[in-house]
Amino acid sequence: MKLGIQTRLLITTTVVLGTSLTLAGVVLDRSFQASIVAGAEEQLRLVIYSLMGSMDRYGDEIRFNLDFPEPRLNQPESGLYAVVDSDDGDQRWRSPSVITTGVRFPERQAALSAGEFRFESVRQGAVDRFFLSYAVIWEDTDEALLTFRVGTDQAPFRSAIQGFRRNLYVGLGAVTLLFVLAQYLAVRWGLMPLRTMAGEVREMEEGHRERLSDRYPTELRGLAQNLDRFVAHEQRSRARYRKAMEDLAHSLKTPLAVIRNALGEKAPAESALLQEQLDRMESSVTYQLSRASATGPVVVGHIVNAANMIERLVRALQTAYSERGIEVVQDVPEDLNVRGDERDLMEMLGNLLENAFKYTASRVRISAECSNVVCICICIDDDGPGIEPELRQQVLNRGTRADQVQSGQGIGLSVVAELVALYQGELKIGESPLGGARIRLELPR
Repeated sequence: MKLGIQTRLLITTTVVLGTSLTLAGVVLDRSFQASIVAGAEEQLRLVIYSLMGSMDRYGDEIRFNLDFPEPRLNQPESGLYAVVDSDDGDQRWRSPSVITTGVRFPERQAALSAGEFRFESVRQGAVDRFFLSYAVIWEDTDEALLTFRVGTDQAPFRSAIQGFRRNLYVGLGAVTLLFVLAQYLAVRWGLMPLRTMAGEVREMEEGHRERLSDRYPTELRGLAQNLDRFVAHEQRSRARYRKAMEDLAHSLKTPLAVIRNALGEKAPAESALLQEQLDRMESSVTYQLSRASATGPVVVGHIVNAANMIERLVRALQTAYSERGIEVVQDVPEDLNVRGDERDLMEMLGNLLENAFKYTASRVRISAECSNVVCICICIDDDGPGIEPELRQQVLNRGTRADQVQSGQGIGLSVVAELVALYQGELKIGESPLGGARIRLELPR
């Protein structure tokens, strides 16, 4: 899965932060819940102590002061209940809240020892309640063992827990969102130099700039300098290679011309073989010179207006073939642009248009379109004899010609084919609606 650096950092931050805050929220939630339960138990202890402090015994009867320390024991449906049991399990006293509500205290599972507390959480129907029991030896009743039991509804405590839980997770969610937003802004700010470099490299590829700027942080300054050095080295190497090949071809042309003139003075029988070899040498020189002039896709490209170049080539060819009166129809958008070297495009279009003018009977049609956002298509049609289907692939090979009437060495289309392959384009030969050949050239925009 190919994700950008910014996306990866944001996903990692969100996962780590979300997991950490969720675990922290669970720990805090459980801690708060435990503290609420402990607080409820402590409240029930205080109620038991207050009952013990206000209890009086009259014979076998247990009485409490009318002024209860906890007024809710006198109120029905108050949520606080109390009873006093004797050692044999009989209820010796019930608070008014128990009498009016009818709350049932859970059955005792085991007897309590004197001074022992027992805290329980019991669900009774649809209501959850806490119960606390405490056994004490009451000296005023011949050291009888009494058990003070109090209970309270859990609803207020659960409500407090739910409120805390809601506020906790809302707060943690807000903190997560704020932190992710801050991290997103920090990542964008931190990766801004990389986006700037990517944009400048794209401008270099399109020919709008020749080198990178120097406004980069320390971590990227070395990379920017290396890229500039690489681009400059590539340009120097291409120029040096082109110049060397052109010089070599030029230095060979003169001796070959002298040899050809000298062979013309000899008898035809003696010079036939030498003339054939001389033609092969000139063909090789021309072919290698054409290859040397082919630049191909470059790191620092240029935007070339193909429509303007086609117009210039058509004017030149119409002048060269003016005696034939060739009709030329052009349907080329003015904004037909190609990224690359102008000499390469001149080599490709020049060879193709020259072949069309050379072999046409009277009419040439040139059409072009942007087939999609990354490709342009140029079609050249003529009404000449055309190219036989079995020869269409062969004529793209060096030295192969479809006819033996017109002069030439059969290397023009091979150079075009090599250039098109360098540019990762496509060259197709087909049948034209005009009756001759159709050359379809597709190049990346």
